[in-house]
Amino acid sequence: MRLAACALAAVSALGCATPAALTPGERGTLAHDARAEGPRYLQVSALRYHLLDADQPPALAPLPPAEWEVGGHAPPPGRLAAGIVPAGTPARIVRVDFPVGAFGEKTARRDTYVRLALGTGEEAVLVVDAALGSEVQFWDELERWLTPLTPASFEEGWSDAVRAAVKEKRTVSEMPAEALVAAWGYPRTRVVSFLPSGRHETWAWPGGLRSAELHNGRLVESRAPDASGTAP
Repeated sequence: MRLAACALAAVSALGCATPAALTPGERGTLAHDARAEGPRYLQVSALRYHLLDADQPPALAPLPPAEWEVGGHAPPPGRLAAGIVPAGTPARIVRVDFPVGAFGEKTARRDTYVRLALGTGEEAVLVVDAALGSEVQFWDELERWLTPLTPASFEEGWSDAVRAAVKEKRTVSEMPAEALVAAWGYPRTRVVSFLPSGRHETWAWPGGLRSAELHNGRLVESRAPDASGTAP
């Protein structure tokens, strides 16, 4: 699993460029290329989020809505459901629904919905910012969720305790940075400093309710509004 440079730039918000609308040709190319993608795997353990849009399967949420943003705004209306879809679950893109119709008309949705067929036999939706201005940005955003690496590849070197924590969306001390992302999703900001003892990082997630301290790429302490952090 690679940490996307855009997502982890020091003290940066999600997204790296001024958003601009995709052209009809770009939307068509993305929809075609996405369906042609081979099998991928979730690289973030996800919560199930029932959208109020009855025509859609559950969305995959990295965190509860108060801590989950899509392009800087709140996710679409819905409610959390029980259960976690763990990182490493196979996923295949079956459709991309943009908030703009084939003839340029606006739909009722604000965001782009990427429908997935999961290896569990169920379908799910990734909610993607519709303001991404290029095909490259779109694929970079999807790589926050989907990786071509098999679980055995991106979990290499993780202990059994770390693997179990990621599947349960909680943290444990000394877990690698990549495992922290797999458990909680990408942070909104990351502040890096260099100390005599090595590299220190402070991560924060949307909503200001969740944070983590890492030293030399390993988790020292994390705080969350639920029991998933290492500190009360």
